[in-house]
Amino acid sequence: MNVVQTHPHPRPAGAARIVPTPAETDRAWKIAWPWLFWALWGGWLAVSDLHDEHHLQPALLRLLIGAALLGLARPRRWWLWSLALAAWVPLEPALAVLMRLAPGYEFDPGSWLLPPLPALLGGFLGRSIARGVRPPATPDANK
Repeated sequence: MNVVQTHPHPRPAGAARIVPTPAETDRAWKIAWPWLFWALWGGWLAVSDLHDEHHLQPALLRLLIGAALLGLARPRRWWLWSLALAAWVPLEPALAVLMRLAPGYEFDPGSWLLPPLPALLGGFLGRSIARGVRPPATPDANK
């Protein structure tokens, strides 16, 4: 007979909580999830742009929302995450070749000029939200 030992949970039984506290969250997941989100959202953004022929607004909205989520997750380097997400757009021709997709529009060398604007706007929005919900800093008693 197999016996599994369980460790008691730090919260009492009556204080159940569905979402773990930040202290309970694994540090590796905290580091890995923005990278995973960047790769999945950026890939979806690039592939969906390849299929859209003349629809610019949905692509810009996807870029804005993705950058806002990354800016919310990493407010100190919001600009870097925003530009990294915007880098998926100039990579679309390479993805089209790798996935053997026929792009829905003609690529031009200036296609890298527009994506950083909504990405930076979204990243700044995410950083602003992160700063708005952050608890106020308590004054240091030793000063």
